[in-house]
Amino acid sequence: MTSTEASTPEPQASRGPAAAGREVPWAEVAGDVPEELVRLARRCLVADGGLPLAAEPGFLRRRWAAAGAVRFGLRGSSGELMAAGVVCPGAGPGPIITGLVDPAARGRGVGGRLLDHGLTMAGSLGGGAATVETESLTDRAAALFGSRGLRPIFAEYVLCIDLTWFDGLPCWPPGVAVSTWTTGRAGRFFDVYAAAFRSRPGYPAPTAAEWIADNETDDDFRPGWSLLAHLPGVGDAGFVTAAAGWIVQVGVVPAARRRGLARALVTEALRRMAAAGEPEAWLNVNVDNPGAARLYQEVGFTLRGRRARYRAA
Repeated sequence: MTSTEASTPEPQASRGPAAAGREVPWAEVAGDVPEELVRLARRCLVADGGLPLAAEPGFLRRRWAAAGAVRFGLRGSSGELMAAGVVCPGAGPGPIITGLVDPAARGRGVGGRLLDHGLTMAGSLGGGAATVETESLTDRAAALFGSRGLRPIFAEYVLCIDLTWFDGLPCWPPGVAVSTWTTGRAGRFFDVYAAAFRSRPGYPAPTAAEWIADNETDDDFRPGWSLLAHLPGVGDAGFVTAAAGWIVQVGVVPAARRRGLARALVTEALRRMAAAGEPEAWLNVNVDNPGAARLYQEVGFTLRGRRARYRAA
């Protein structure tokens, strides 16, 4: 869900889904990904920041039009969709809930009503504790989730850099050899990925084939911007994978850390993006990795929001 309670309500009460003390019935959110849902997602993204993909129809489709998804909404007096939620059965520990509340309709308990309805529906599905997703976490949304006994299980900062001015040059460690992604070299990228992240909490432990396919089957993947660094005495030591407008993953093996390798890899990938005409680049970094977040901000990234997952006890 995204920013369910804002601090300043819209002064024109007629725009909200309900006047004070009244509740309107749940409305249908029909169609695959209706345009009114896309508009609502865009209004929330502008107000709250967060993952920019979250307002794109393809991204919305994966959750709002998933098999077994149950959608519900509230409409304002003009008929415009002002709040919407969806509950999906989920393939993991339990049902998945997400929702959107128009910035103009906040401060009236709409977010709490939406969340409570989603939790009730998720409970009727069974199958384990519900997970609440938000791609645009705000402080008020976090407070609302906590008031319902939900606890964060995952959170990331969303960062962006303007590449129209970018003129950074990488400062490589001595003796480094840099190569780009090829199908024959992909297994070496995976080996560095596994060595860099295996010890981190929540490591998903994909197979090499799964991880390589996740990259190569993405239409936005850019092998020419995805780099592997080899260091004397260490071997394959660090990598970066990139997609159109995104730094996807960055990792350095423990034996090669604190040599500036991650910074150099990111800088070189950004330099190649800028040379290709990309206007900006985005990335996500876990909130429990402050060193990486600080590195990216030193390169020039700025904070654009947070995304998170909450789960019922």
